[in-house]
Amino acid sequence: MEERYPAYTQVKAFKPFHGRFDPCPPIGIKYYRTPPNLYMNFQPPNLEQFSPYEALMRGTLWKPLYDYYENPYRERKS
Repeated sequence: MEERYPAYTQVKAFKPFHGRFDPCPPIGIKYYRTPPNLYMNFQPPNLEQFSPYEALMRGTLWKPLYDYYENPYRERKS
């Protein structure tokens, strides 16, 4: 049986409930991100590291724990 949704994705989405008598327009789909450390049971030894300068710029020393943020609401230029 094939899985419909993958188990590991950092970008999640949901659609808030909108009732028939709700005076506000529907919001649509809302997106949120989950950090990569949620999917690691423990920190394995000898993880690949950024250089000290690059670690300060990215906010983490370990490459597998770095998460690039991309705004899902911004329209992409093709």
